[in-house]
Amino acid sequence: MNFSTSLDFSKWTTVSTRLVKSEAKREPEWMELSILDSPMWDGIHTSFFLLYKSEPGADADDVLPIDRLIGSLGKALEHFYPFAGRLIKPEKDKAVRLFCNNEGTPFTHKHFDGVVSDLMDVEQFESNELLSGLYDDYPAAEVFDASGVPTLIIQVTDFKCGTRCLSTSWSHNVADGFSGTHFLASWAQIARGEPISLLPVHNRTLLGPRKSSRVLDGGPCRFLNNIIEEPAVLQLAEPEGGIGVRSFKLSRRRMNELNAEALRHSQVGTLSTANCVSAHLWRLITVKRGHAPHEMTRFLTLVNCRPRLKDCPAGYFGNCIAITASPVTVGELLSNSLGHAATIIHKAIKELNEDVIRDYIDWLSVNKFQRSSVGDELFMPGDPSSNLHTVQASWQNWFPLYELDFGGGRPSLALRNGCSVDKSLIGTFFALPTSIPNSQGDLSISVYGGKNVLGRLDDEL
Repeated sequence: MNFSTSLDFSKWTTVSTRLVKSEAKREPEWMELSILDSPMWDGIHTSFFLLYKSEPGADADDVLPIDRLIGSLGKALEHFYPFAGRLIKPEKDKAVRLFCNNEGTPFTHKHFDGVVSDLMDVEQFESNELLSGLYDDYPAAEVFDASGVPTLIIQVTDFKCGTRCLSTSWSHNVADGFSGTHFLASWAQIARGEPISLLPVHNRTLLGPRKSSRVLDGGPCRFLNNIIEEPAVLQLAEPEGGIGVRSFKLSRRRMNELNAEALRHSQVGTLSTANCVSAHLWRLITVKRGHAPHEMTRFLTLVNCRPRLKDCPAGYFGNCIAITASPVTVGELLSNSLGHAATIIHKAIKELNEDVIRDYIDWLSVNKFQRSSVGDELFMPGDPSSNLHTVQASWQNWFPLYELDFGGGRPSLALRNGCSVDKSLIGTFFALPTSIPNSQGDLSISVYGGKNVLGRLDDEL
């Protein structure tokens, strides 16, 4: 199928554009980003889009009313006011700062002269910047000047078939996926005339370094059974053939098969579905990459730390995620069972307790996450490696995307819109819920990586 029509700008019409501001009057304030907010996430956006189908003969406003979206957004921004602010980088070598000045959230309403199938294959979706709002409202290059850039961008797109698309894109410097979807769920509650069930907590000092620790005193950091003394370098290489994304449907039946296979050779009593599917994809992608047995590979998992920190409330707004690392040789990974790989991942996640997380934060406050000036290296804890030897999981299947009813019904489809793919995301897969009726927990898996590797993956995982 040819989707070149999406780049035919004559088919796109801007109906309206505006800045939606918080209805509450607040004094402008600088909100210091925590060490987990920056600068690893500089320039990276989390973007989702939701499709809402109207009934035959009905208007798109019946299922996703524009006026209600705008009015409720202004009320939601009273509570989530960083999303009405701007990211500002005063000088080239200085850290990005968050200015909560209520400059407003860009909200664009567009019309596409075609149907959804003209623009995308929902079964094999590839990122589309024109749906995200980033194309119009965010600079093509990473530019932080005195005026700053928006922290949240919203676009609504209407199709001739009566479907309406809601796209939200927020800066990862400001919020992780947990906080971003917390905002979306709260916005939808307000649109339905309901109170917010979980208020956000804006206190990023909760994730600051301790006043004293062996790490702050110059000692090594114990991170996931590794003793870290010097920052490791993750080489950010460009894969042969360029970067792409490929989507798969993973049925509950297949996940049950992987669970059963892994448990037969497990070194622990229980393994989660996430452990088993992650291990399967780690092994599968490593095989397709064709690395030699003596080479290192590692699996990274993004973990929500809120429930693992006693002083961090569930409504903490910002980034509160850590990365677990599981390095092994390619030979060990592939010569052993699926259960062996799943056990490695399971143990790394289990070891991520409060002491380890606090060590991690202290270590970062001294050594910093940082990108090299040319953007080809990322300094981080762990073993020296390459993004072409790394597989990373972001489990987003619990995100309440299919519960986002703004007063006219739930979305028929929710997908991650990767837009431009950062090299640090190569080898990353995102697991989301699927909209297939009676799916019994089927997942949509989107894998980002080298096109030459993605082309070797089988249609059935």
